Amino acid sequence: MKNRNIVYTICIVALIAITSFGLYKWFIKGELRLDTIIFFSLIIAFLFNYIANGRTGIEDQDEREAYLSKKASGLSYLILVVCLGLILFITEGTGMLAELKNIPLVICFSISLVIYPTVRAIMFFNQR
Repeated sequence: MKNRNIVYTICIVALIAITSFGLYKWFIKGELRLDTIIFFSLIIAFLFNYIANGRTGIEDQDEREAYLSKKASGLSYLILVVCLGLILFITEGTGMLAELKNIPLVICFSISLVIYPTVRAIMFFNQR
């Protein structure tokens, strides 16, 4: 239980720091930093995945099928995120997150990071 609280605290502090930095750059300097959106999405995705992390034991055939289905959806999510990330960095022609200019593609990439963990977290809370 203590380990979970530490992870939650680190995630919350990271989200506050990233959001504060992004809002500071936006309001004070007039820069919309798209790397802030990406890092915020990564931390949110990690937090939701951590919340929804379930057991992986296999007792019977029905549970095994559910487990394989869950693994397949997780793999398809990973492939989607990797493909969107590659498209983003290839079309932008830069590896510097602060220099990204394609706002719609960054938003799609960031949303793709968050959708699957969010659905898993919602399912986790509905089971409780």
